[in-house]
Amino acid sequence: MSGRRFALAALLASLAWFPQGAQTVSAIYCYPGDPPAVYQACVAYNNGIGQQVNNQRQLSSIQHQIGNTMAQINAIDSMIANLNRQISAQRALIAATQKAIDDLSRKIRFGEAALIQLEAHATVRDQLLNQRLRYIDSHGSVDYLQLVLTSNSINQLLNRLVGAQQVAQSDHRLLADLQQEHVQLGIANAELDQQRTQISILLQQQKETEADLEKNLATQAAALAYEQELQVQLKAQYDQVQQERAAIDAEVAKLSQQYAAAAEKAGGGNGVFQWPVPACGYSCITQGFGCSSFYLEVYDPSCPWPHKIHTGVDIAGPYGTDIVAADTGVAYLYPGSVGYGNLLVILHGHGYSTYYGHLSGYAPGLRTGMIVPRGTTVAFEGSTGWSTGPHLHFEIRVNGGYKDPCIWLGC
Repeated sequence: MSGRRFALAALLASLAWFPQGAQTVSAIYCYPGDPPAVYQACVAYNNGIGQQVNNQRQLSSIQHQIGNTMAQINAIDSMIANLNRQISAQRALIAATQKAIDDLSRKIRFGEAALIQLEAHATVRDQLLNQRLRYIDSHGSVDYLQLVLTSNSINQLLNRLVGAQQVAQSDHRLLADLQQEHVQLGIANAELDQQRTQISILLQQQKETEADLEKNLATQAAALAYEQELQVQLKAQYDQVQQERAAIDAEVAKLSQQYAAAAEKAGGGNGVFQWPVPACGYSCITQGFGCSSFYLEVYDPSCPWPHKIHTGVDIAGPYGTDIVAADTGVAYLYPGSVGYGNLLVILHGHGYSTYYGHLSGYAPGLRTGMIVPRGTTVAFEGSTGWSTGPHLHFEIRVNGGYKDPCIWLGC
């Protein structure tokens, strides 16, 4: 077992000198022979790595390859969550490894103390054996014939024979005990050597884990600092989008009064709306009306953090899908906005209006001030403004206030 462990340690050491740039993962080898707590913490650490990407390269990729600020923030949040899992697993592994090192160090201290006593006892026994051997060497072994010839009586002879047997038995016991003690000394030394080797390997693993942890902490700090910069940029973008939205709403409110009579005369404003994307039904809704986690939405204190609300429904479809007027009304074109992208607002009279956002373009010939009948193609699906893919953002407003379109559409 110790030979296999030593070979593994040599293999790990041979891999350690490769340039860091060649390493694309942070996983470490979990040796099943480690103390159970260390092995389990090592497995948890490797599981916490997730896809085992190079975090610093990932941060660099986010910074240089993703242009959308919100997408960058989302990517960094995901990366930081993964980093937190890694850091937690690394700290657990470090704690478990340190505890194992402390336990082994304590065992080594106790083992060394016991070894000293064992060696002292063996030394005394060795000295006794040496004295016995020197005595035998100077006096020779027992001469049983001489014992018989020089004995004055049978009792004396028997006593001498018993004594000689006892001496021989004592010599045999001394030799056996010494042999056993030297075997125990060898086992104790081997165990101490194995424990010292295990500590050496654990210390190396600890060093590598701590170095990896330091890199992850540095990357985490850099990611958080970069996210703070992005938050400042996002705040500026949010302010721009909301100012633009307020300007559009103010202009629509003014136009509503101007176009109300014409829209009502054409038959609009009766509060009945049709589905704006005939080619795709309710199943194409990708986001409904209500509280949202998207930072650039409208502020709503009743929603949980970040206190934003999605003011319409998103209806996904192939790029360029026809969009029809949900009710008869007067068209107002607002191309090129930051948030809505290409926007169409239709004023229907009686306080009703509908918003169509992220359009790829408007129907040919459509102009601001034109009356468009219900069901007429007015625009085409796109992905302009703050959009992550082709879809229609559709709103129904009543006296300027956004309402859930599904109230009228039945979705």
